[in-house]
Amino acid sequence: MRRLPRLSVAAVFCATFVLVFSPARAQESAQEPTLKSDVDLVSVYFTVRDSHKRLRDDLDQQQFQVREDGRLQTIKFFSHHSDVPLNVGVLLDTGTSTASTLAFEADATSMFVERVVRPTDLAFLVSYANRIETLQVPTSDVALLKDQAQTIRATGPVEVSLPTGPIPFPGPRMPIPGVQLPGVPIPQRNRDRPARLYDSVRFSIFHYLKRETGRKALLIVALSDDQHSESTLEDALIALQQNDVIAYVVQVTDGPHDNCDVFHIFSEGKLRKLAEDTGGRLIEARGMNKIADAFDQISEELHHQYSLAYYPDNTNWDGRFRKIQIEARSHGDRVTARKGYYAIPPQQR
Repeated sequence: MRRLPRLSVAAVFCATFVLVFSPARAQESAQEPTLKSDVDLVSVYFTVRDSHKRLRDDLDQQQFQVREDGRLQTIKFFSHHSDVPLNVGVLLDTGTSTASTLAFEADATSMFVERVVRPTDLAFLVSYANRIETLQVPTSDVALLKDQAQTIRATGPVEVSLPTGPIPFPGPRMPIPGVQLPGVPIPQRNRDRPARLYDSVRFSIFHYLKRETGRKALLIVALSDDQHSESTLEDALIALQQNDVIAYVVQVTDGPHDNCDVFHIFSEGKLRKLAEDTGGRLIEARGMNKIADAFDQISEELHHQYSLAYYPDNTNWDGRFRKIQIEARSHGDRVTARKGYYAIPPQQR
C-alpha cells in the first residue's frame, strides 16, 4: 500500500500556504515562527453554498469567523484550494441479491474514483453486508480502483450471520466473526437485510484512515439502515469525529422494488446525523439510476472545499467534545462543516 509522507496537519497547511501566497509572504513566514505546537492546531474542512444552493469557491478569510464552544477564535491558516491530498474510502452495501443494484453501485464507484482521485490522493474500497471485505487497499491507481469496484457484480447472495461477541475488526477479506446460517436467503425487506454499516465505518477508519493526515472522507452507500453491527451509531460517530473524517451517505430507495421505505419509517435520522455531524450530508437517491448523480454531487463538493485552522484559546486538553461553528459574513451563504472535535490530550493521540 502506498502511503503519503507522514506530515503533521500543521505542515500540510504550511505547504498549502506556500502554494497559495506570494514568495515574499512565504519568505516572511519562514523568518518568523508562526506555529505554537503541531498538536494544538485544530483544522476544519468545509463547503459553502449560496441562497440558491450553489457551491461557492470565491470567498476569502475575512469573510469567515470561527467559534469554539461559543468563543470567537483567531484563524491562523486559510485556503479555498483543494491542494491538500485526499484520503477517501467508498463503502458499498452489497447485502442484496439484485444484480442491477450491484451494477449501479459498481458503475457509480468507477465514475467517482475517475473524477476525484489524483496522483497525490489515496482511495480504497470496502463492501459490507453480513461481513466486511476490503475490495481494494488505499491506492492512487484509478484503473485498479475501477476494476476492483466492478468485482461486486459477482458477489451474489450472501448468508445471514448473527454476532457472537466483540468485533476485533479483522483484516482485509476476513469475515467478521459470527454464526453462519447456511441456506438462509437474503430477506426481501430492507429492514431485515444484513448490513453492518457502523462496523464498516469503524473498520475503514482504524485500518486505512487513522494514521493519515490531510483531507479524509468516507462515501457510504446505504440500501437500508444498519443491521447486526456490534458497533453503535455513537461508536461510529466518535470514530469519525476523533479522526477528522467527513462522512457522506447516499441513501438509496428503489420505489416499487422496496417493500418498506425503511429510512422514512424507522431511522433516516441516524444516518443523517452520521453525515451532518461530521461535515458531510445525506443524499437521497430515489431509484438505482440516481446513485451516479449522488456520487457526482459528492465529487463536486470535494473539489470545492475550504480549509481553516486555529489554535484554541482553551488549552485544557481534557478529552471532552468541543463545538465548532463556522459562519460566513456574506448574506445568504450557508457553511457545512463538522460539529466539533474531541480535545484528546496529545500523549493519547
